[in-house]
Amino acid sequence: MRNLKLFRTLEFRDIQGPGNPQCFSLRTEQGTVLIGSEHGLIEVDPVSREVKNEVSLVAEGFLPEDGSGRIVGVQDLLDQESVCVATASGDVILCSLSTQQLECVGSVASGISVMSWSPDQELVLLATGQQTLIMMTKDFEPILEQQIHQDDFGESKFITVGWGRKETQFHGSEGRQAAFQMQMHESALPWDDHRPQVTWRGDGQFFAVSVVCPETDPQAV
Repeated sequence: MRNLKLFRTLEFRDIQGPGNPQCFSLRTEQGTVLIGSEHGLIEVDPVSREVKNEVSLVAEGFLPEDGSGRIVGVQDLLDQESVCVATASGDVILCSLSTQQLECVGSVASGISVMSWSPDQELVLLATGQQTLIMMTKDFEPILEQQIHQDDFGESKFITVGWGRKETQFHGSEGRQAAFQMQMHESALPWDDHRPQVTWRGDGQFFAVSVVCPETDPQAV
């Protein structure tokens, strides 16, 4: 991480598009930004501030007219020449920016809180309103479904991260026993929206999900 250097930053305001930004995705080949709002999707040139494309999800019934809808995920799919959009109400939609055509490829009755694609765009992960994880192929064929919150530990189980805390530090004269003393759980920060957060390893072989446990309220991975 020490070798990483900031290459460029861009800040743009007062975009001439409807709604408030909720999530975004970069179109690296086009040099544009896709922004999802309670009204739909827009494509913006960050240099000229020009809105290149605008797709309404309200007109097609995927988002409510009262502005209470939410887009929880946007991903530009290079191979499919389309954009994948997930709504909080549970719809997964493919959108062609060139033709403005929309296709609902699936729905989750309990809603969707997070959509995350693997770096190679071969897999997509959904976190649902029933606190489950659904993994699918890029063609939206289900691979697995599993509960987010686990009661047991072991291989492929969630663990609470203790980096920097007493249980992972060298204790010296305090003794080895101190490392195993029960620690008080720290609650999630006030600004935490309690939505799962997903990160992928660069090769797409592993992913991690950060969640707030509903019973004890600490962060777990």
